[in-house]
Amino acid sequence: MPIRDLFMILSSFMAMIAGSFLPQLAEPLAFLPRICLMLLLYLGFLSVGTEALFAQARIMPGRILEFVVLRLAILPLFAFAVFQILMPSFALGALLVAASCVGVVAPVFSNMMRANTPFILVTCLVTSLLLPASLPSLLYVVDTGMQVLHIGKLPLPPDLTLSGMTVSLCITIIIPFVAAFVTRNQLPRATVFILRNQFPAALITNSLSTLSVFSQYAEVLHQDPSLVLHALGAALLLGLLMMIAGMGLPRSMPGKQRLAFLIGFGTMNNVLILILSMQFFAVNEALIAALYLIPLNALLLVYRACSHRWKLEA
Repeated sequence: MPIRDLFMILSSFMAMIAGSFLPQLAEPLAFLPRICLMLLLYLGFLSVGTEALFAQARIMPGRILEFVVLRLAILPLFAFAVFQILMPSFALGALLVAASCVGVVAPVFSNMMRANTPFILVTCLVTSLLLPASLPSLLYVVDTGMQVLHIGKLPLPPDLTLSGMTVSLCITIIIPFVAAFVTRNQLPRATVFILRNQFPAALITNSLSTLSVFSQYAEVLHQDPSLVLHALGAALLLGLLMMIAGMGLPRSMPGKQRLAFLIGFGTMNNVLILILSMQFFAVNEALIAALYLIPLNALLLVYRACSHRWKLEA
């Protein structure tokens, strides 16, 4: 296994274990998940820039549109339908995590696997910027559709306002985007320095975020292990569904592009959904978002196998 893969996987799992056994860190590190997420978003936006967005949009607009529709609409509905049958108590959480934007570590994974990294960077940017509108809209459509079809109602909290969710998402996403835009255009030397050190910066930031998240749920992990096991099973099932969807991509698609789609499907911004869940939703939604960190990192092994199979490592 390449050393970067090993570092990424080990650092994430060590942070999970440390956080689970150090609940006393929960309060002092409570601010970290959102800050770390914004830093990771900043690194992702800094990598691509708006000029690359327009360049990729000219080169492959159809592929970008296809990915965005799959990623923000079709796959979340597919996951929600499966969970409604198999694990209905986690169906809302699965919908939220599956409908999140491409994870900010996806470009790091893509570089490691030699996938189409420019495409991943652009889709990370596009799905992140669309999320404040797409996620509340999807929740509204699913809730309305279930009521029209008389198959129940989406279990949304009674005090949830979709406009409040939109504002929260905008604050978390737009600030890093503006900061990255200013850095790229006004501080070229700083941009080069940061991008040269992107992997260790992402590694440290991701580990701190994971440590903070698991310390906040340490008491739940110890007091109700059966709930945690169910949530872990839900997270693993969600990762499996995303891989099944990715394996259904047409074989005529070039290997680098297929792997980019696969990484984009499996790498969700679960920390963003965790923050939303802590703010607006219940413990089931927060737990599946938190525990998706396990399949998110474990899927590196799947990406590496596909990279080797499709002969992308040369």
